[in-house]
Amino acid sequence: MKTRIEKLQILVGLEEGIQSFKDRIELKHDSINGCGGMFKELRDKYTDDIHTYTMCIKRLEQRFNKVRKTLK
Repeated sequence: MKTRIEKLQILVGLEEGIQSFKDRIELKHDSINGCGGMFKELRDKYTDDIHTYTMCIKRLEQRFNKVRKTLK
């Protein structure tokens, strides 16, 4: 069984991962609004990347909530 400190460290790591993906999404949005938005192929790729990052965030949030529920 993991200790409370280990669980808290896991939660911090998950939160850092979520923030990392949010930062990546922001960069992709900036790229779409900039020069990358002029080229359909790049815009489509960036949009797909944003979708993938969003799914990753949802999965990390699920894991975060699962670990958070085990804290006492």
